[in-house]
Amino acid sequence: MTKILEILGILSGIIPLVVTLIKQVETPGFGPEKKQAVKDAIGLFYDKIGITAISKEKLLGIVDGLCDILVGLFNIVGWFKHGNPTDSS
Repeated sequence: MTKILEILGILSGIIPLVVTLIKQVETPGFGPEKKQAVKDAIGLFYDKIGITAISKEKLLGIVDGLCDILVGLFNIVGWFKHGNPTDSS
């Protein structure tokens, strides 16, 4: 039971971080690259904090799905504007 609560605590802390990262990398176009950038950042976060309650692969799988859900929601409510891809470098 305590491991489940630990995982829920990790996820509740990761969700706002994922939302912030998605907003930070948002530019029109380049969806897969932006998603990978978010996952890479969460992977680094995982490594630095030393999380042991959930495997890195499982956490990144959850983040992958969460990115899809959040971006879909942001598109529906109009937070993200669609347009021509722009170079973000």
